[in-house]
Amino acid sequence: MNIVTQDPKAWEAGFKAGEQGKPGQSPYPASSREDWSWHSGHVEGDAKRQGFGYTRDGSGGPDRVWELA
Repeated sequence: MNIVTQDPKAWEAGFKAGEQGKPGQSPYPASSREDWSWHSGHVEGDAKRQGFGYTRDGSGGPDRVWELA
């Protein structure tokens, strides 16, 4: 079992980009922890911009921990 945590700085950068309506192009190397974190934040920021529910409190935000099988 592998445990992966999101990178808070990358998540926040993605959130801000999504909130501003910027394209979902991560500045990080593909498939890296930072890339995954950035995209996760982007989805949440884009949801906020569009008026949908979003998370930013650790339940889906930058402190989220994932277990990979």
